Amino acid sequence: MTLSEFGLKNRYTVYVLAIAAVFFGVVAYFSLPIQLFPETAPPLVNILTAYPGASAEDAADMVSDPIEKECAALEGVYKVSSSSQDGMSVVTVEFRYDVDVDMAALDVQNAISRIRGKLPSGIQEPQVLKFSTSNRPVLTVGIIGDDLVEVRRLVEEDLAPELQRVAGVAMVDVFGGHNPEVSVFVDRSKLDAYKLPIAAVAQAIKEHNVSIPAGKINSNEIQYSFRVDEESKTIQDIAKIPIRLQDGNRLLLGDLAKIRYGSAEDLSKYHVNGESAIAVQILKQDNANTVDVVLRAQAKFAEIAGRYPQLRFVEAEESASFTQQVVSNMLGSVAQALFLAAIVIFLFLGSFRRGLVVAVSMPMSFLLTFAGMKMFGIQIDLVTLTAVILSVGMVVDASVVILENIARRYHADKLTPEEAARVGASEIQFAIIAGNATTLTVLIPLLFLYGFVGKTFGPLAATLIIAFLSSLLVALIMVPILTTFTAGEGGRFERLSRKISDPWNFLMNRIRGSYLFLLRHALSRRWIVFMSAAVLLVVGVLLLRFQGTELLPKMDGGTSFVTVETTSGTSLSQTEEIIRQVEKIILNEPEVLLISTQLGFEPGMHSFGGGGVQGPTQGYISITLSPRTERDETIWEIQDRIREKLSRIPGIENLVVRESGSTARSTTASSIVVSIQGDDPLVLDRLGDQVLAAITEVPSVVNPYRSWRRDQRTVSLNINKERALELGMIPLSIAQELV
Repeated sequence: MTLSEFGLKNRYTVYVLAIAAVFFGVVAYFSLPIQLFPETAPPLVNILTAYPGASAEDAADMVSDPIEKECAALEGVYKVSSSSQDGMSVVTVEFRYDVDVDMAALDVQNAISRIRGKLPSGIQEPQVLKFSTSNRPVLTVGIIGDDLVEVRRLVEEDLAPELQRVAGVAMVDVFGGHNPEVSVFVDRSKLDAYKLPIAAVAQAIKEHNVSIPAGKINSNEIQYSFRVDEESKTIQDIAKIPIRLQDGNRLLLGDLAKIRYGSAEDLSKYHVNGESAIAVQILKQDNANTVDVVLRAQAKFAEIAGRYPQLRFVEAEESASFTQQVVSNMLGSVAQALFLAAIVIFLFLGSFRRGLVVAVSMPMSFLLTFAGMKMFGIQIDLVTLTAVILSVGMVVDASVVILENIARRYHADKLTPEEAARVGASEIQFAIIAGNATTLTVLIPLLFLYGFVGKTFGPLAATLIIAFLSSLLVALIMVPILTTFTAGEGGRFERLSRKISDPWNFLMNRIRGSYLFLLRHALSRRWIVFMSAAVLLVVGVLLLRFQGTELLPKMDGGTSFVTVETTSGTSLSQTEEIIRQVEKIILNEPEVLLISTQLGFEPGMHSFGGGGVQGPTQGYISITLSPRTERDETIWEIQDRIREKLSRIPGIENLVVRESGSTARSTTASSIVVSIQGDDPLVLDRLGDQVLAAITEVPSVVNPYRSWRRDQRTVSLNINKERALELGMIPLSIAQELV
């Protein structure tokens, strides 16, 4: 029994399945995850380790190297690299594409635990971060108030936990400096008078702020647990902390120092349109819909803003609008393609009833396609939507062929509608299946491609395969059933259909006549045709060679990024001054709607700026431009003008201006990366300058820069050991005094 015969004999079963397909297709359409691009990055795990006070060389030798060696031995590792700067070590572990990133992160965490005791005691706890599009903020909001210290306290204690409970939100990052802290300003003259080292004051504060278990007592009936919970609650409590003097007497901390509420030393800053703010970044869960998460988070921010009218909430960046716009445009293109395909098929068939069958079969095929995408975990993005658009013209082929054959048997053999549907569909069923099989055999190998290409074209092939199989099922099962309701040639609609299609058929007949005329002449002059084809082939190859190629098309999404790096050793405050000059120039551009700026990096952040992990010398500016339809210049023309103006600002060592999506792989820093390796830093420094100078001379190259320079200023202290011994001091205690 063929599929068509099964469908005709079990119509009600098919009706139920069709209703179920429509229902699940609609549900899948509205619930499929939406992303702008597929996840093409390899499984990456970053290990961030803060080492306060350490030089870049110490961070490399004592932190980066041991972590690199331990992680290189992990199963599935493809490459391990590291970047060390003053006070920070960053180790990047890249795994093979077939490794699950969650398991990779767990393996790295276990590796860090194994060597934790061998790492310096002064480091902060290493932070293991997975790299994926899910670990990038989908929404960033700047909160501005009169007292940013209180704003940050409010955000961390009240607002962040509330935002964390929004459906689809994985993490909430808060940064921008202004960390609340109790500051103790010690009077140096009083320390000298009492002959107290500063370390004694710090030790006293530490010893009188403890919360630790103190054991337990078990009796026959009751168990008692004891704790020492002695923490300072107020400034007055801190002022009453006793400090032991060398002569055995004691004095209070308040006698030596002034204590007041303030903010800790800023490790990062955040600006919105040049104004200082506290940044709140929303990171979504891996399987969550980007657009839905952003919309829910925006609604929550709107609710919070109503409760705190004294604060200003400025939406700096969000990933939903452009994604939604692109996806909506492409879905609109699918709808238009379906409509135009239905019109063309109607004109060719010249029958309203047969055109109606095709018009019903096409949406049914695509609803089945969306249901299949949901079943196999395929998201909606540019690649899969491209596959859907490509399939519009092909999914209807089988339905048209079967419909025409049924109509032919109905008219030629004078069969009943049911008999014509059974015979007409059955006799060409295997030809239809074979035709689709030839297309599927081309697509199936794409499912097994590995790496970046597989991540890009695998979903495209899978979506096309699902669409073809869906159209095949609809053509073999639904179309024969639908033709039994549309048999016959009478009626006003049919006569009107023939009148509407007559001009079209006349035009097609003229085109066919012209084609036959050209074909007859081509067959009589075959060598001319062959030579012309060969010449066109050669010309096409030459034009392609000079035209150049791109893996992905360039897009003017209205978002640009500026990465600024100042001279090594520049403080965060001085970097901020330079960044404010950059912001002023950018804000003077008429097409700029909003800019947001991140300077530095705070330990504990789950996402770092597009320039990578940032120290006090680095700033990352995101620029939102007006929509492309509302400006005369392209994003690249605006970037060229901004780049030329910013290059005049003194104090900037590296400057990169680029658009969103400027590289095909999100893990690639730029289109061309030149790596120079060696053991001698002096030789590497000289070669780096030579390569940079050579690349700068290449036409069309913009933003060439070095990622490493030997310009860090460091003061080395040589301790007089004999004098230190006379004073009863050792190098460790001297270093602690300086810290």
